[in-house]
Amino acid sequence: MFRVSYLKKSFLVVIVFLIPLLSCKTDKKERESQKEVIIKKNDSGNIVEVITNEMDFQMPSLIKSGWTTFKYNNKSSETHFFIFEKMPEGITIENYNNELVPPFKAAFNHLINDEVEKAMKEFEKIPAWWNDVKLGGGVGLISPKTVAESTIYMHPGTYVMECYVRMPNGMPHAFYGMLKEIEVTKEKNNNEAPSFDHEISISSEEGITFQDSIMAGNYQLAINFKDQKQYETLLGHDVNLVRLDNISKLDTLGKWINAANIKAFRTPVPEGLRFLGGVEDLEAGEKGFFKTQLKQGTYVLISEIPNAIDRKMYKTFKVY
Repeated sequence: MFRVSYLKKSFLVVIVFLIPLLSCKTDKKERESQKEVIIKKNDSGNIVEVITNEMDFQMPSLIKSGWTTFKYNNKSSETHFFIFEKMPEGITIENYNNELVPPFKAAFNHLINDEVEKAMKEFEKIPAWWNDVKLGGGVGLISPKTVAESTIYMHPGTYVMECYVRMPNGMPHAFYGMLKEIEVTKEKNNNEAPSFDHEISISSEEGITFQDSIMAGNYQLAINFKDQKQYETLLGHDVNLVRLDNISKLDTLGKWINAANIKAFRTPVPEGLRFLGGVEDLEAGEKGFFKTQLKQGTYVLISEIPNAIDRKMYKTFKVY
């Protein structure tokens, strides 16, 4: 979405242990909430499973704080991602829907029609609390019928999660149902930060740094957010892993991922690009992790910022 003038990231993720019912007279809403819980135990601890069937997030709405692994299964025919935004104290998804979405939606309609001045007037209606939203990470862009797994530290508080990849008409997926509130409790899950095989570094000054080549295999990669900033669109930076059919597709990717362009970031994604996850925007000094299976081919790590290629906010590498 646009923030104040243009786009900004939003939204949340997950929920796990619901309080047992003290009475057999559980109402329908409580029973449905229990069904939302889809926690899976494995050797590495708790995994919160997130499923998208079409324009939705199927996942729990309450989780403990601490290191949390999100396994995102995109069963839909669209490219998606999700990002968490930590809301200021007292702000909920009701505020989001009633105070933030209307001016954003009106502004997008104007921008699609090249009515920039009218769009700017709508952005002036954005509530003041929007400036206090904190970046909370999430799972990077993933192609249809793809599963990606990322681990981030969830701080206590209320989050909103969303996907704002755009429909062919230019409107974000968040306007069609990809918007959900998540509550993270003060009680900790006691999970430790995962071990990792290689580290990726990202900063506004140095760009994305990683090795030039790597052997095929399964990896856990760490992403170190050395700093964070807002660009012309008031978006921060993230890291997305993409497999390219060939290196000539890099320019195509750079143009598509430029969400500052109202005509970009729309589905269907151009041919020759396969998105494999990553870690969405985190605050400066924080670290996220993601798992990936690398097969032989050409890959790129890229940030969703304006003119990422010109700014060197990408790193190509070969897998042998």
